[in-house]
Amino acid sequence: MKFSREGSNEALSVPGAGAELVGELNFTHDLRVDGTFKGKVRSDDATFAIGPKGRVEADVSVKRASISGELRGTVRALERVEIRKEGRVYGDLYTPCLIIEAGAIFEGKCNMTDRKGMVKVDEGAMLKIVEANPETSKAAIIRDREH
Repeated sequence: MKFSREGSNEALSVPGAGAELVGELNFTHDLRVDGTFKGKVRSDDATFAIGPKGRVEADVSVKRASISGELRGTVRALERVEIRKEGRVYGDLYTPCLIIEAGAIFEGKCNMTDRKGMVKVDEGAMLKIVEANPETSKAAIIRDREH
């Protein structure tokens, strides 16, 4: 299935309210689900939105996700995940930025990963982020422990 909206910034909506779609969605422009979708969702370039009446059961890997309906599954977002006040998420999130509005439901775990080339170093209650270069990382960790 291929959708094209050249020259338009408006999000394509598929499936619409009352419709159910099963399969894999791959897209390059923003996409909004207002019906029911089950399967896989993929886009490195666009936002995936679930409308207030939308229901998605999927493995989602996108640039950004905005959830106003219900999502069951795993979400991997390169930039951010937003759960709107009427949104319900049941599953795990992997994103460097998470926004949850008051009234939203989130049941799962969230892994706040950072951009490529960065690693997290946990030292008790303190968290420092250092470059993934082994020599630089070791030096930064040792320096921290001395202070």
